[in-house]
Amino acid sequence: MPSFPDNSRRAVNEKFYQLGTAFLRWLCSAEVIARPVDLFAKVWLRHRKLRFHLRAAGFDGVVDGGANIGEFAQIVRAALPQADFVCVEPHPASAALLRKQRFRVVEAALWKEPGRLQLSQPTPASTSCTVIPPNIPTSHTWRVDAVRLDSLPVSGSRVLIKLDLQGAEFEALEGMGELWSRCAGLLIEVSIGPEGTYEKMRALLSERGFYEYSTTNELAVDGRVLEADKLWLRFPIRG
Repeated sequence: MPSFPDNSRRAVNEKFYQLGTAFLRWLCSAEVIARPVDLFAKVWLRHRKLRFHLRAAGFDGVVDGGANIGEFAQIVRAALPQADFVCVEPHPASAALLRKQRFRVVEAALWKEPGRLQLSQPTPASTSCTVIPPNIPTSHTWRVDAVRLDSLPVSGSRVLIKLDLQGAEFEALEGMGELWSRCAGLLIEVSIGPEGTYEKMRALLSERGFYEYSTTNELAVDGRVLEADKLWLRFPIRG
């Protein structure tokens, strides 16, 4: 690569910046092009950010709670190939797909105590599911084993806990037990707003010595952020 004096390098950078901003203005003016580009860019940047954080924090164990069909699991596999890794997923079809991708899977729901839970999904095609009280009549339900986080077979002294449990994150954290001492980070989906879970989660984790480190994803509707994936780390980042 040719070597440029500082002034020349700055001029080249400024030229690329001007061309880039001009291209972005044109792109944003063409809605039919901008929408798919926005979606691609959002997914690409989320994956890039997650890979960077996983590698930088040096996690040696990962629990993917609510692994769904394996999007986050694939990122972990690429970024931390040596880490001990376990997926927890209560949806039968999703758990089967994870096994097909050769992930280690616990087909259960994370909860504060072991037992059995009744889950419901919005539609037969959905892979999202939530805990509902027993004996509540509704369609698309099934029963599944419930397990505590501290019962999972994951090793490591710097464990990352990722939770995307459709509102059951606090109940799952009640089952952390001794795993708190080995937990170096938590990646948790929270809801934003007056009735949201974000402020309560931030207070809980602050008491445990964790600091909010990054927002890796946001869901916005009509210009308002409703949900976000937040990463909390226990400092120092490397033990």
